[in-house]
Amino acid sequence: MEFGQVAVLIALLAALYFRDDHGFLLAALFLTLVTIVVPTVFYPFAVVWFALAKLLAAVVPPVVLGILFFVMVTPLGFVRRMLGRDTLRLRQFKKGRSSVMNDRDHVYTADDLKDTF
Repeated sequence: MEFGQVAVLIALLAALYFRDDHGFLLAALFLTLVTIVVPTVFYPFAVVWFALAKLLAAVVPPVVLGILFFVMVTPLGFVRRMLGRDTLRLRQFKKGRSSVMNDRDHVYTADDLKDTF
């Protein structure tokens, strides 16, 4: 049934794009009737549609996140390296016996838990 609704939407969008052609409006009406009366007609199309969606869901997020990483995070790392920033103190790690962690002597009060953000 969902594929029938998508097909009707595509036919209506095509009717809006091609305003002079009334064939797309008739196709949308026909697809609406078929979707309501005999929705099982769209079952083979729905199987292909959902298989394509599953494939895209597996492929697209890693590609998009990889592109975002190399476009945003990598240049930022290069800029921070050129500026000499070492927030994690990686250059000092295992250079001596002292810790690279910051000591923070702080007594928490009720005001610290209020409006934490």
